[in-house]
Amino acid sequence: MKKEKSVFDAKVINLAEPSMTPLPYRSKDFEYRDFIPFGNDNLFPQALALFARSSPNHRGVIDSKNVYFLGDGIQATDEKDKEVVSWLDNINFEKQNINELQNKFFLDEIIFNNSYVEIITDAKRSFLWINHIDSTKCRKSLDGKYIIMHPDWSQDTGKADKKRKVYPIYPNFERIEDEKYAPLRSIYHKFDYEPEFTFYGIPKYISGRDSIMIDMKTNRWNLSRLKNAFSLSGIFLVPVKDNTESAKVLKYIDQNFKGEEKAGKLLTITKSRAQDNEKADRAQLIETKQDNDGNWINLHKQSLSDIVIAHNWYRSLTGIADNTGFDTQRILNEYQVAQKTIISRAQKSWVDLYKRIAYEVQGKEIDITFKNSPPLNDFRYYKIWEIRQSKGLEFDENDPAQQEIIKTN
Repeated sequence: MKKEKSVFDAKVINLAEPSMTPLPYRSKDFEYRDFIPFGNDNLFPQALALFARSSPNHRGVIDSKNVYFLGDGIQATDEKDKEVVSWLDNINFEKQNINELQNKFFLDEIIFNNSYVEIITDAKRSFLWINHIDSTKCRKSLDGKYIIMHPDWSQDTGKADKKRKVYPIYPNFERIEDEKYAPLRSIYHKFDYEPEFTFYGIPKYISGRDSIMIDMKTNRWNLSRLKNAFSLSGIFLVPVKDNTESAKVLKYIDQNFKGEEKAGKLLTITKSRAQDNEKADRAQLIETKQDNDGNWINLHKQSLSDIVIAHNWYRSLTGIADNTGFDTQRILNEYQVAQKTIISRAQKSWVDLYKRIAYEVQGKEIDITFKNSPPLNDFRYYKIWEIRQSKGLEFDENDPAQQEIIKTN
């Protein structure tokens, strides 16, 4: 039986440069659809996911932000509040805890700037469950009242597609399953404002898309050169007599000299001027030496800096090697700045959301918070006279009483 070609696989190959049309829902290709496409081909989230798996530096920044955003996790402000502690430890019917979900929510927020929170309860509001929904599977309905989920949007056939699931957008609830006692479900779509993008969020790093692509291409270039033992590029002039012979040489070129793994071997053809019974032209190899390694290295370094800037993040927190080495004081300083600004805002938005849902669904006021700790212990040891000196007080470095060592942080 012949295996059918996956349309999704074919489209994913072309996602290296995702479309950024500000008003994608006006695309003629989706004129008769019942959902708002995300990108001209409706596969923009898939493109972002591919980006996140293709660039090591881009992925490194994503994972670093995710680690610091989550910190030591969400916990009840009052550890003696057994009800809240129990809810956080068993946030859904799968007995997952809140931090298992929050790790996924933050990852979606960083990669897509779109997070989909499934909220489950019953008619009596006797329980409240929270689930994570994969952001690549979700699209908004044309009227903006529902979230439509599909496991593979490149294969969507429309309203009658049985693989679809339709959820109301919070605060509306509906029974999705055709069962009398099925729970009520709703989806909260969390995203940040971006001008011209009314229905979906756009990731913070999108301005650094070109730098991410440079990082991807320079890595492929280095791998290709390594596989070819850094062989020299050149032009191989092959004399031929007719089109038939040319076709054979072209086929040979396609099989042996083209492709990413065969870089460094550039082959071309020139038609021979030799006639019958005359001596044919000789094949000739012309080396094209180019000392451009420095340019590639600088380009790679520049792309790394641009990626970190586009993410609005700090290089010392990414774990990426730097000329300054492992500067613990820089790490601590940049962590404190990140904590006071970027991290605290990201965490507060989720704490506020959970509090709001708990109050609106069950009428309960919960007190929860994120716990954070610096990546390094900033303990230092000073003699008393050194501390007095740093504060502008009188000191005597020879005084035995001021020789006592004190630990500070």
